[in-house]
Amino acid sequence: MTGEDLFGGAITALIPKHFKDASDLRQIPDNQEVFLSPDSDVSLIVEVLELVKEGQASSDPVEAVKFHFNSLAHDNSASSALVEQIYHLPQAPQADVTMGSTSAPAPTPAPILLEGIQTVRKFGKADLPEDSVRVWLALWRLPSKNVDLVLSLNEPIDKSGETSPQAPSPVKALFETSAQSLKIVDWSLFA
Repeated sequence: MTGEDLFGGAITALIPKHFKDASDLRQIPDNQEVFLSPDSDVSLIVEVLELVKEGQASSDPVEAVKFHFNSLAHDNSASSALVEQIYHLPQAPQADVTMGSTSAPAPTPAPILLEGIQTVRKFGKADLPEDSVRVWLALWRLPSKNVDLVLSLNEPIDKSGETSPQAPSPVKALFETSAQSLKIVDWSLFA
């Protein structure tokens, strides 16, 4: 894992060292940072989105993370989307000082995390078979900035279905490390 400056250094996070910045390959929207594994179809995306204000998602973080998971399923034209678990991680310690500043930055809140499976067609093409994709999603709610910050990691599930439920997923560990390490350095990003 290597420390990456996201959004011009306004956010930092640990990203798998071998992942490539997708903006070197194609145009990426200004509200996203996208990283791709060069040897698999695994991708990691950080997005700055408008705070969800619909229904219970406006005040309940569990409903908000489900909303973003289902929104992603809609965007992916998923034929099915199943939430497997919603959980929290211990928050990593964060530095309290900013270089050259007399005031400490506001701490980054702890995220809520979701693990689920979506069934999608690659590239949305109807003539391709459906694939199952494991999706991990971390959500930081920033109501004072009207922002939901979302980190998602997508991993295609092996078609053989041969996975050991006891074996921890190395991709899940990468996701959790990235989520736990994410730190908002410059809150003016959300102005």
